[in-house]
Amino acid sequence: MFRKLRSPRRPRYGTHICAFTAALLLLLSVSILYIRLTSHHLTDHHSDELTFDPLLEEADPDDRTSDDDRIDVLDDPDSRIQDEEEILRRLDADEDATDQSRVSDSKYYFDHVQGVIRRAFDKRSIDQWEDYATFDSNFDTTSTSGSINLAFSSDDIALDGNVITKLAEVKGIEDALLLTVGARVSPLKEGWGNWFEKKSDFLRRDRMFKSNLELLNPLNNPLLQDPDGDGVTGLTKGDKMIQKRILNEFKKKPLGVSAHNPVSKSKLESEVKIAERRTLDDGIKSEFLGQIYVDGKRWGYFPGLHSRLSFSNFMDAFFRKGKCSMRVFMVWNSPPWMFSVRHQRGLESLLFHHPDACVVLFSETLELNFFDGYVKDGFKVAVAMPNLDELLKDTPTHEFASVWFEWRKTKFYPTHYSELIRLAALYKYGGIYLDSDVIVMKPLYSLSNMVGLEDESSSSNLNGAVMAFRKHSPFIMECLKEFYASYDDTNLRWNGADLLTRVGSKFLHEQNGFKNQMELKLQPFFAFFPISRKNITRYFTQPATDAEKADQDVLYQKILDEALVFHFWNSLTSGLIPEPESLAARLIDQHCIRCSDML
Repeated sequence: MFRKLRSPRRPRYGTHICAFTAALLLLLSVSILYIRLTSHHLTDHHSDELTFDPLLEEADPDDRTSDDDRIDVLDDPDSRIQDEEEILRRLDADEDATDQSRVSDSKYYFDHVQGVIRRAFDKRSIDQWEDYATFDSNFDTTSTSGSINLAFSSDDIALDGNVITKLAEVKGIEDALLLTVGARVSPLKEGWGNWFEKKSDFLRRDRMFKSNLELLNPLNNPLLQDPDGDGVTGLTKGDKMIQKRILNEFKKKPLGVSAHNPVSKSKLESEVKIAERRTLDDGIKSEFLGQIYVDGKRWGYFPGLHSRLSFSNFMDAFFRKGKCSMRVFMVWNSPPWMFSVRHQRGLESLLFHHPDACVVLFSETLELNFFDGYVKDGFKVAVAMPNLDELLKDTPTHEFASVWFEWRKTKFYPTHYSELIRLAALYKYGGIYLDSDVIVMKPLYSLSNMVGLEDESSSSNLNGAVMAFRKHSPFIMECLKEFYASYDDTNLRWNGADLLTRVGSKFLHEQNGFKNQMELKLQPFFAFFPISRKNITRYFTQPATDAEKADQDVLYQKILDEALVFHFWNSLTSGLIPEPESLAARLIDQHCIRCSDML
């Protein structure tokens, strides 16, 4: 139905003819421009001819080389005024100079391309500037300043010779852009590049130099974030402190509080601390069905106990419920997935020898019903998150409850937190503390007011991996005093094993030393630490020879006969997997309950 329209036929060589004509016109214009630019410089090579300088007074009309140049320069009124001022200045400086000398000494020329007056290059050919290393004897190479004036900056000020040398070392675009390629560093960065990079990194990190416009970024301003979303804040430490103070002001006057119905200060402070330590809001549950977390009102979990008991009330109710032959405390601050078979076997070894023990595992990371399987089997194991305000009450370390939010940001917080919790729990409730990497070899009923020596090389180095003390022990109180008085958040062992050693040495050498000996008994190293931290790693490998196997068999039997517990020194061996038939593997599976089952 539709006919295909045919376009009119174009000449075959029309495009080529147009291109050729354009090239001829371009070549002609370039030739004319070149003739005009070089006409002025050609006169400089003849000493018997004058070069017209528009900045000087008017020369003889017969000696002019170009009337057009003169007209072009004087068209601009501003440039004319500048010319007259320059003429007067030069005439005052050299009144005796003739017109001939003034013209020949001219330092300026008119640039037809740019349309500006520029400083002349002392009548030298431009070709001589291409290679500054090869120049004739007319160049002044011995300047008093020690530099060669062979390059000029944008305002015609001579550059230093060192800069010229550095420019000659530039090999490629990477050097010009100040980039570092492999081991090669741009020569232009030598001397200052490293400092500049460090300074730039400092400015990027220092929040004082951040733009105020960043407050408009929702990622950095919590008020602009979606209240239903996760939220990402870039608040500084100072911002968070101010934010915390503002929130506390609101919490001090909750609904229903008035001058006629005051609320005690201690109760308000307790509510604030509970809100600070809240890990999940009310009603938020895990993606794993049935898991129970701390929510600000629930501090621990055990079947049959009220879900909204305070921390202290939960602990008291847990110890009163059913039979409780022994109180045992443990601390876990690592992620739940790090609770490996080694730690599970440690708990099982304790329950194997003490099935009626009440075990409380203090943790900020575990679900409260993490050990629900053991509870269903009849064991009393509970997870609780300590309320520091209640646990540390009436002790010198109560101050740590008020700085918990800042304290948890320190480098060794998990370790130092564990060391304080174990001391406070033993003082308030009395019982036994066990590290999570301890295997119980024998019943622990005989332990009372006892701590163990760390190794055989010293009779005073104590270690708190295993401790047993009565309620309100005077030795534990001295440890709490020392913890508060000499706390150091930069030293890993200072508040733990070293603290026990310092306090123990002083405690046993006081005037009432005999009475104190009843409050602090030292166990020999083999009872708690049959293998020292220096030798523990070798026992995670299978014996290579029969002689080595025989030695391990002897040591294994000695541990079964004499040791109360076995410490795996998890800080050194957490990344090691015991090989089959190794001493560590044999000890781990010695007293298991769920020998083929993991949590």
